Amino acid sequence: MCKKSAFLTVAVVLWCFTACVQRNKSVEYPLIESANTMTLDISKIEQTDTATVLYVEANSRPRSFIEISSDVYLQADGKKYALIETPETPVDSRVLVSETGEAFFVFFFEPLPKKARSFDFIDPNFKLYGVDLTGEKKFGPPAGTPSSVCRNTETAPDPLPAPIFKVGETVLHIHLPNDQRESIKKVELYLNTLMNSQQSYTSAVDPETGTVEFRFWQYGIAFAVINLGDMGFGETWLAPGEEVDIYVNSSWSGQMLMARRVMTKNLPLFDLVPLCYSSGTYAGLIPVSLRWKPGYSLNLFNGKFADYRMSAAEYTQYVINSFQALSDSVARSDLSPVAKEMEMLKLKQEAVMAIALGDNIRERNYRTVKNQWDYSKPLDVKIDPLTAENRAELCKLFPVVDPMLLMGDDITGYVVALTDPDIEWPEEAGLEGSFASDLRLALPLVKKASNAALTDDDLKSLDNLQDPFYREALLKMQENVEALLKLNEKESVIEKTPEVALEQLFDAIIAPYKGKVVLVDFWNTWCGPCRSAIKANEPLKDNELKSDDLVWVYIANETSPLDVYMEMIPGIRGKHYRLNQEQWDYIGKKFGLDGIPSYVLVDKSGHYELRNDLRSPYRMEPELKKMINGGK
Repeated sequence: MCKKSAFLTVAVVLWCFTACVQRNKSVEYPLIESANTMTLDISKIEQTDTATVLYVEANSRPRSFIEISSDVYLQADGKKYALIETPETPVDSRVLVSETGEAFFVFFFEPLPKKARSFDFIDPNFKLYGVDLTGEKKFGPPAGTPSSVCRNTETAPDPLPAPIFKVGETVLHIHLPNDQRESIKKVELYLNTLMNSQQSYTSAVDPETGTVEFRFWQYGIAFAVINLGDMGFGETWLAPGEEVDIYVNSSWSGQMLMARRVMTKNLPLFDLVPLCYSSGTYAGLIPVSLRWKPGYSLNLFNGKFADYRMSAAEYTQYVINSFQALSDSVARSDLSPVAKEMEMLKLKQEAVMAIALGDNIRERNYRTVKNQWDYSKPLDVKIDPLTAENRAELCKLFPVVDPMLLMGDDITGYVVALTDPDIEWPEEAGLEGSFASDLRLALPLVKKASNAALTDDDLKSLDNLQDPFYREALLKMQENVEALLKLNEKESVIEKTPEVALEQLFDAIIAPYKGKVVLVDFWNTWCGPCRSAIKANEPLKDNELKSDDLVWVYIANETSPLDVYMEMIPGIRGKHYRLNQEQWDYIGKKFGLDGIPSYVLVDKSGHYELRNDLRSPYRMEPELKKMINGGK
């Protein structure tokens, strides 16, 4: 049977034969504290003296397959309860998902004890933790969270605190919940910063204490995203120089399951709680009222915003209309006052970015519509370029240069929009004498400071800055890089770039490895997909792709901050080259690179070609094996 109603009828009949009238307890759509998947959900639990019956709904891609293992079991109070039977749906077989993206299962397990208040559903692939049997459980702060941290997090500030322009070393202590200490080995931290674009850090979890520590120098305000893998993401704003404790709530995935129920099944709203609880100046900006929202966003970079055929004037009006419509929606919403203020800050950031990057956004729309992602080929249409006159229209809506806009989620995007040297902002924008005018002077020097390359002329130009914060930040950046270079000079080996003409550069880089297969990986430290691919490939060097006939060559450029680069490359086995912008641009044009990561594959004869099909992890390993074995 394929229909839900008929399927459940069979299940109920079977249940009638196994149930005992002496004890029959049911819970519909129980609270699930956390999960490693959004695919499965439990719609109902029936408890009898002879069985625990689970009605499970699966949501996945239409016409895909789901397989439940015969090894699935329930766990309560440290004891396992085995599977008895699954009517109509055999285990260890693939179940086809319907055209609506749904599939339904009924599981009969050994009966749980009467005293059990919750259980875990454990399958090799699908895990649901803390499934409530009482119907009374509610989400709350992680166990062990100090009451002072709870109060600090749950109390939204009034008025909204301003961004802090200071330099300091920030220390984060991230506390994982007890039930996640074994499953999470590392935590990734992403910082959207005022001066350093997005920075990423990775730190190992102490298995005994379940804590992770991050230390980094912070130059002004930063918005942090904490990647916890299957547990989801935590978010917080950080003030420079503070020592902050963050208590991670493992209920992120459980709350997402509950939210899907609300949206798809019209179930009542439930009390959400923050994804993490934090100390620090900005802790009050992460209460759940700021995270539970329908998504007031322009969605600028999905390829569907605007139309590439719009003139500059039409596009400008489109941005204004879209912004005003969303602003009205925020005003009519039932969000708290501080949540509304935060939503408006983010919308204003996006509007500034939409006008500053309007030519690129319309080009993205063209490439999406035409499925034309070869950036080496010119467009067959002309994008009508935006001018200062168009940007002046946005300036009539709100002050585009406002320090409070730095309190929106996308600090980096907003700063880039204001400081792009190729963008002519009109006088109405009010850049002169503002923090933005200082940023426009300071940001070009961040790259130099991050490479320990500030000159006397650069230092002299800092005298023109109005706020001493930027000078202090740049000098501290350079000081930190110099110290790190000295510390890592033995472990972080950068190959000397051949001193040859640009047209001979690539051949000179691969020349020492003649007679071997060479995989050339173009990457940078700020590129998330690059880091993910490198992380996935690293274990292959000890196993499937362990060979003296294979050389891994990594080419980055000076947009990778030298301190971050020097810290990362000891963990990436291979030959590392760091090109200047002119060298990078030439090689990029030579191969028609459309982004990174990009790969050039060199065979044993020295022939090479761009192979971005190797971006697929399923293609790289067999292809390299074939090349190592002489192309067979």
